[in-house]
Amino acid sequence: MQGGKVNFIQLNNARIAYVREGQGVPVLLLHGLGSSLQDWQPQINDLSRYAQVWALDLRGHGDSQALRAPVTVAELAGDVAEFIETVGIQDCILVGISMGGMIGFELLARRPELLGGLVVINSAPSFPLDSWAVRFKVATRLAMIRLLGLKTLGHVLAHKLFPHPEQADLRRRVAQRLASNDRVSYLHALRAILGWAAPDSVNQADVPVLVVAGDRDYTPLAFKQAYTAQLLNAKLEVVCDSGHATPLDQPEQLNALLHDFIRRDCPFTEVAAYVP
Repeated sequence: MQGGKVNFIQLNNARIAYVREGQGVPVLLLHGLGSSLQDWQPQINDLSRYAQVWALDLRGHGDSQALRAPVTVAELAGDVAEFIETVGIQDCILVGISMGGMIGFELLARRPELLGGLVVINSAPSFPLDSWAVRFKVATRLAMIRLLGLKTLGHVLAHKLFPHPEQADLRRRVAQRLASNDRVSYLHALRAILGWAAPDSVNQADVPVLVVAGDRDYTPLAFKQAYTAQLLNAKLEVVCDSGHATPLDQPEQLNALLHDFIRRDCPFTEVAAYVP
């Protein structure tokens, strides 16, 4: 990847790849399903000017150890909790997109003492299979993977994520990244989130939470507004002209939101003035 060297750490259940850049308040970046730490490069470049940025490949993704058995979101969150404790970044600001945000919610519920703040991007504290529409979408994706493979899935998803003509390079890079996933690992990770819900204690955790929603994300804004209102200490920000991949399609808007959240809503931090 561009920027920092990829390092490795052996945790109890997996060998995990990560990068570290910059100095200051610790910020930990968690990618989504089928992605990797490489998709955070715009944020690593910006945050590392005033923060100590950590980004890791979740188990079954990127350069981390593959998944060869079913896994749960709680187990993936356990990896992240162990990583935080091992490298000594308790009270970090955790930033997670999609599945990475779900892991953030799981930690908010189970290990809130590890977090100084939480940012969830186009994510939710549950993935209910409570309608035929959702079940059909899941079944369609599983069938596409089995019959046509991850290369076709990557091509289809990249065009949904980046529909504008000027986003051709993003489409190409993300399609290639999705296609490069290990098929077995991808399926285990996908099944981990189906029907998952964070423990009810997620709504009692007194940790500052920023919910970021792309205005063209898959999940309706009303759903995000509803769960944000249930959290003890949360606010919602909408990013304009953004789909599910907000860190890539609107990096400047997201970077400004991250800086403001760290500076204004996480009072223990000391953050340098923002320079666009």
